[in-house]
Amino acid sequence: MPKVIVIFVGGYSKIDNLIEGVSGGVEDNISHAAMLLLGSTLESTGEKEEHDLYPGVWPHSPTKYIGNPNAKFIEVEVPDLAAGEEKARQLIGTLYGYSSCVKTGVYEIFGVKIPNIIPVMDCSQMDVEVLRVMGLNILPDIPACCIAPAPLYKSIMEDWGGKDVTDQYR
Repeated sequence: MPKVIVIFVGGYSKIDNLIEGVSGGVEDNISHAAMLLLGSTLESTGEKEEHDLYPGVWPHSPTKYIGNPNAKFIEVEVPDLAAGEEKARQLIGTLYGYSSCVKTGVYEIFGVKIPNIIPVMDCSQMDVEVLRVMGLNILPDIPACCIAPAPLYKSIMEDWGGKDVTDQYR
């Protein structure tokens, strides 16, 4: 079965601490999610990087997080890699969703699911949407726009047999 690498990154900034605190990522130091896909580090970021047109879903260097002491590289088997790659191509250029971050926080704190009406996305939402198309029904009762990086990490590890391969990327 094909495999994909999902990257989870933490940090120590105020925003990292906020995301980790609200979503239960403090213990694992997880505040961001990305994937090694399409020969790149595919991610949705709230800050425009050098070659991005605006904050959003863009392919970045495949080596972006290699050697980062706060990054975890998790390998997971997926039934349909090609479908996920196609979905990823469709998502490139999607505007970053600050509103998705708020929706995630509302869900994590109050358990209220707010649907995604505006076509924007945050980091873990992008990963969840791609992984679901690949055949992993990640946290099926929760809209993708309400899933934070830490619960995504826990689901991949506990529900989908994720394997920590971080040592291969140090």
